[in-house]
Amino acid sequence: MKFKFYPQTSKLYDFLKWPRLLFFKEDYEGSEDNSNYKYLVTSDYLGFVTKGAQKLKPYEKEIEIFYIKQFLNEYDFIDLISKANSIFHYKDEKEYLDMLLTLNEQDINTSIVYSIIMEEDGHDSRSEMMNKAKKISSDKDELILFIKELPIEAAAKWNLFLIVQEPLKYMKKYVILMTQLLPIFEEFYSPYELEIKNYGQQLVEFLNINGDQGLEEITYSIVDRKTIGEEEINILISVMFSYAMTVMTVGENKYIAWGLKMEEAFKKMKEINENKTNERVQIFKNLGDKTRYEVLKLIASGETSTKEIAKALDVSSATISYHISNLLTSKIIKINQSKGKNGYRIDYELLEEIIEGFKKDLKFL
Repeated sequence: MKFKFYPQTSKLYDFLKWPRLLFFKEDYEGSEDNSNYKYLVTSDYLGFVTKGAQKLKPYEKEIEIFYIKQFLNEYDFIDLISKANSIFHYKDEKEYLDMLLTLNEQDINTSIVYSIIMEEDGHDSRSEMMNKAKKISSDKDELILFIKELPIEAAAKWNLFLIVQEPLKYMKKYVILMTQLLPIFEEFYSPYELEIKNYGQQLVEFLNINGDQGLEEITYSIVDRKTIGEEEINILISVMFSYAMTVMTVGENKYIAWGLKMEEAFKKMKEINENKTNERVQIFKNLGDKTRYEVLKLIASGETSTKEIAKALDVSSATISYHISNLLTSKIIKINQSKGKNGYRIDYELLEEIIEGFKKDLKFL
């Protein structure tokens, strides 16, 4: 297994994600059940986010067209486009924006449908998903029906309806917006560029020496080393979302987008989890959520498809992704890979340990 760091692609990744900083504090402060995340984030990072949001504020109205103003946001316009149109191998942000303008109406709508299929299911091969997307996007009635049946918020659904009706118009608007934001982004990003480059090189050097076992070690076993099954793994470093890690295992270029402060975050998770009382409280808090408990029951029965879990519980895939994220950070479940596909498994050993500790604490052995 080989890991490779892409500094320019890391910058493009952050550029495309950057407008989301406008909503970060609202998401962070507004979520009633976000404690698994809140204890990781430093005041320095919140200051960084506030500064970024201030720079973006004059463009808020335009940004809201393309970036959904809610915590669960897998249907942001550029996420849907970039999953089908790789961000790798572009010399700079302008070259990628220029490429977006070459996409025709069919290309844009196919990209959107492909990315949604991948997000909601993702079990077929890339070519199978792309063929399915082309078929749906080539028929306006079928395309509208496809969007209508998505398990997402009404506002997000309406936004998609508007975009697929006039995809070229919306793409042009998006490129104009991002072209306006580019010089502001450059100024905001440049103080961190050297740190990102040095850290990315340091991280891949460690991973290339230690392999997939090193990935498990550096994440304190929160990420199962079996999660990544590819021979070459691309690494991106994000300063915009320093306390997040995204694993993209479907598409032309698979990658891990690793937050600049994720090592620090994983270390904090370990330190907190070493406090057994705190660990038990976090786990019982997660088990006390009804939806989360139902998710665990489905995982225990062998169901690891986000789409199927969402369908069984009659909620959106985004909601399930959010609950799974909390179950992962509390270590109740782990990511693993079976038959070349990512899934989840319950950490029964940990739960047995927690239950035994709980019984000792309450002296009913």
